[in-house]
Amino acid sequence: KSLLSKNTIAFLKKNASSFIDFDFELTKEDSYQLEDRKVKFEKYSNKFLKYRYYLEQDKTNIYLITNRGELFYLPKLDILSKKKFELKKIKTNIGDIIGEKYIKDRNLIIKEILLVNDEVYISYINNNKDCYSNSLLKGDFNLKKISFETFIILDECKKRFNLSQGGNIKEFKDNKIVFTVGDYEAYESSTDKTNEPQNIKSYYGKILQVDLLSKKIDILSMGHRNPQGLFYDSKNDILFSTEHGPQGGDEINVNINPNKSKIKNFGWPISSYGEHYGEEQGWSEKVKNNPSLLSEDSLYKRAPLYKSHKDYGFVEPIRYFTPSIGITEILKVENTLEDQHKIIVSSMGSLKEEDDMTIHILNFDKNFEQKKYEKIYIGERIRDIIDLNNGTIIMTLESSGSIGILKNLY
Repeated sequence: KSLLSKNTIAFLKKNASSFIDFDFELTKEDSYQLEDRKVKFEKYSNKFLKYRYYLEQDKTNIYLITNRGELFYLPKLDILSKKKFELKKIKTNIGDIIGEKYIKDRNLIIKEILLVNDEVYISYINNNKDCYSNSLLKGDFNLKKISFETFIILDECKKRFNLSQGGNIKEFKDNKIVFTVGDYEAYESSTDKTNEPQNIKSYYGKILQVDLLSKKIDILSMGHRNPQGLFYDSKNDILFSTEHGPQGGDEINVNINPNKSKIKNFGWPISSYGEHYGEEQGWSEKVKNNPSLLSEDSLYKRAPLYKSHKDYGFVEPIRYFTPSIGITEILKVENTLEDQHKIIVSSMGSLKEEDDMTIHILNFDKNFEQKKYEKIYIGERIRDIIDLNNGTIIMTLESSGSIGILKNLY
């Protein structure tokens, strides 16, 4: 790293992984005591392939795609029963479609992978003459080579590439998928005076549904800043999501019986339990009661960040985190208690004292009142998690490019 640039390292990794299956070996074991169980932790690492990964699975394999579009798989049996396993690469034409130079220059292009039946969908940020928009690729599943084609490109774009893009995709109902779109940091920009998260005619700051046959796009919810995690509970018809707040105010949200005919509004940027960057906690309440404290160009003029959501006609989060935890993916897992929702969320960030780099385990009753909260500090940025439905979850640990396993978690 001290001798080579990031682009050179990425070039070497990409070309080497095209003909070498890289070994991941067990590098750490630990255990954590929760209230009713002991959880076992295993970490598998490779010294060379230190990627950011997004995860997907089927009955046989786990699939990992990097932010640059390299796609790998490994058998589930290997990761659950061996001290060493190989990542095998699947050849694709992702670079040809999206643009190799664009991927190299911008780096954080791929946002998620999804398997539906025998088709693979890739979420990415499209670039059209330096105007960026959320988009999807689609390809027929094949372990040796997948030829993708453009599925949809949202017909809105921003002349700004940033980190508030959303991009998660999950299987939904009625042959549809759900798709998150961030606000592209509209309120952090001194030149962007739009209010797209509250504009029903814009896709920005929304959670969408996409029909896989007609490609028709409909809005399910609005008023989002950067919706990061998604989980659809098909049994109860509930869409769970997580959302990055600004300075504080990361949220867990629920959309009960999500429907395009009744679009839910989660409040951003009118309501938030965070503050605009650089302001002290509680500043929004001070200026609410004393507007004379605000300068003419203050963000609070157009994005007041009221602490209540309900009082302004918005849906309250079932849980929020201030300070922020860098919230990422969300899972609902099987629970033995009736009428309860057992939720697992992962987090990134960099501060242990703020519960960053941690797995958060929350139990809610049928009315989404929190009944129990436990956490496991992992010590690395957790980018993505999947549930193997047997008490085990798989994590991608971004700080070291490792793969983590928590067994007997629920």
